[in-house]
Amino acid sequence: MSSRDIAHSLFEEAIALQRPSNIVFLSCEKYEDYFVSAERIFPVAVGKASVMMMDGFLKYIEQKHKTKIFERPIVVSNPQENSSTFDFNHIISSHPTPDVNSVNASKEVLKYVAQSNNNDLVVFLLSGGGSSLLSLPAEGISLEDKIKLTNLLLSAGCNINEINTIRKHISGIKGGRLNSAALPSKTLSLVISDVINDDLSSIASGPTVADNTTFSDAIDILSNYNIYSKVPQSIQNHLKKGLTDNTYETPKHFTNNISEIISSNQVFRKTLVNIAETKNYKVINLENTFEKLALDDAKKLYDEVNKNKDKSIIIISGGETLVNLTGSGKGGRNQEFALSFLNKYLIEGSDINLCLYSVGTDGIDGPTDAAGAIVDNHTISRYKDTDLDIESYLANNDSYSFFSKLDSLIKIGPTGTNVADIQITIIN
Repeated sequence: MSSRDIAHSLFEEAIALQRPSNIVFLSCEKYEDYFVSAERIFPVAVGKASVMMMDGFLKYIEQKHKTKIFERPIVVSNPQENSSTFDFNHIISSHPTPDVNSVNASKEVLKYVAQSNNNDLVVFLLSGGGSSLLSLPAEGISLEDKIKLTNLLLSAGCNINEINTIRKHISGIKGGRLNSAALPSKTLSLVISDVINDDLSSIASGPTVADNTTFSDAIDILSNYNIYSKVPQSIQNHLKKGLTDNTYETPKHFTNNISEIISSNQVFRKTLVNIAETKNYKVINLENTFEKLALDDAKKLYDEVNKNKDKSIIIISGGETLVNLTGSGKGGRNQEFALSFLNKYLIEGSDINLCLYSVGTDGIDGPTDAAGAIVDNHTISRYKDTDLDIESYLANNDSYSFFSKLDSLIKIGPTGTNVADIQITIIN
C-alpha cells in the first residue's frame, strides 16, 4: 500500500467513526428529560452535516417520542445526496456564496420555529456552512450587497471569526436571532464545530446563541483591513445605525437554550491518532492549529517534518488556513497549503520520503470539486518531468490546475460532516 493510500485509508476510517448520525444519536441520551417534558418537538438541522445529523436525531426520537415531532422537520444543506430514510423537508441552499435559496431557506426556518410555544422544545442541529446556507440580510440590505461584502472580506484575508462578527451585524437570522425567533420555547443546540477555537457564537455565525460582539467591533474590523470605504453603502448605513440605536444590536443573553459541541477538529484529530496507533504507527499530534495564511503555515509544517525526517512517523495536524486572493486561478486553502509545502520541499533540496495529505473534512476545498491535494513521491516525480513553474501557480492562486496536471488532487465528494481541515503527513 502506498503512502497516499495509507493516508486516505486513515482519513476514511476517521470519517466513518465521526459520522454525524452516530454522534447525534449518542448525544441525545443526556437530554432525554427535555424530550419527555416537551409537548411538541421542532427539529431544525442546518449545515453541511445537516442531513445525517437529522437522521441520527430522528433515529433516537423514533424510539420514544415520534408522535411529538411537529409537522415535517426542516433540513437545510448544500447540494448533496439524501440517504436518510426519514421524512423531512430537505431544502437545498447555496454554499459557499449565498443566493435566493439561502434567503428562502431562512424564511422557512423562521416560520417553522415561530410556531413553537413555551411548552415546546426546538432542537437545532448545526454544522459548518450555515452562514451561507441561512442568509437573510437585514432590512435595507440586498443579497447582492451582502455577497459583495463577503467577497471583500475573503479577499482581504479576514479570518473566520472576523467575518462572522460582521455577518452577524448585517443579518436577520445570525448572531442569536434564530433563537430569538423560537422564544418562548426551550431550545437545544447540538453542534458540529468547523471553527478552530470552538466558539459557539462563530459556528454558522451563531444563530442560536447570544453574541458578545458589537456593531463597533464590526466597523473596527473593516477599518483595520482598510476596506470600510469599499463596503456597499447600504451596509455602511446599517452599521452606522447600529452604533447609535441599541435595538439593532444582537441579543446578549438567553435563558431558554442549552448548547453543546459534539464534534470538532480536535476530536477528529484525536480519532485519527487513535486509528493510526491501533495500526502500530508512531504518531505526533501537533498541538498548535494552522489558522494563518496557507502559504506560511505550510512552511511551518515542513519545518516540523524536517525535524522528524530520520523517523518513521505520522504527523497529524489541522486547522483552517486563509488564502490571500491575488490571482485569478482555481483552488482552495488545502490545495494552496500543499503547493506551498511542495515549493518549500523543493527549495530546500529535500530528499525526505514523505506524503502530505491535506484535506477538507467536508470533502470540498474552496469553489472546486476537490477536497484537497497530495504531495508525495508520485507528485514530485511527475513534477520533475514537467516545466511547471510553481511560483507562478502560487501567485495566481491556481493550485487546482497545478495538482490536476500531476494527478494529485483529492476527490472524494461531500463527506456529510465538516470540522475544518486535516493534514496527515507520513514520513518513511
